[in-house]
Amino acid sequence: MAICECRQDKELLTKFKFAKIPIDLQDCTVKEFRTDIYRVEENRMKAEFAKRVATEFTENFHEFNDHGKGLYLYSKATGSGKSRLSVSIANDIIRRFDINVLYISSANMLNELKNTFDNKNGIRELDILNYYGNVEVLIIDDFGVEKASDWSESIFTQILEERMNNKKVTILTSNLSVEELSGKYPAGRIQSRIEKITFPLAMPEESVRSILAAEENEGIFEKIFGV
Repeated sequence: MAICECRQDKELLTKFKFAKIPIDLQDCTVKEFRTDIYRVEENRMKAEFAKRVATEFTENFHEFNDHGKGLYLYSKATGSGKSRLSVSIANDIIRRFDINVLYISSANMLNELKNTFDNKNGIRELDILNYYGNVEVLIIDDFGVEKASDWSESIFTQILEERMNNKKVTILTSNLSVEELSGKYPAGRIQSRIEKITFPLAMPEESVRSILAAEENEGIFEKIFGV
């Protein structure tokens, strides 16, 4: 019996809603991740290598999944493509496999936990920790950007510990290298866990966000005005 395409589309849409992928990034794919827009040759080479790694990661996802291994995408430059590539990986995984992916920034993750303090909605901190700790693929964006505290370090440690113990795939983006994490989280437990569950992947030290925005605006202008 053939599966109804309408049903497949609805199931895919449900997975995208669950994943919380931003609408404007839901069509991004690893294959279409552009490396030609980086102006510095060294950054183009970094982008090309990162794209190859992301391609291998999605094509051989089951093997990475079996070992609970993810990726740690980092560069100091904002707008360098870290988030876009991580979302592209998520989109490919959602489309290819029957797997739930969750994308969230580290700041929003902490805010959701803080909202449990008054217990007005009946959701406990433990419930959310279990949710983040056990979702099949978790993407934490802008890790290390949030204001660090003993509480936030403890929260991230618990989540990463749970994912490590259960061999759940975790992908993180950050402006800090793995070695720099101990400066942000002095207890040292976060760095050691990220070293265990991810492969570090250096991204270009160049912002391309404004270039992509300008190209998008130009395309919309041409479509509307035919110029």
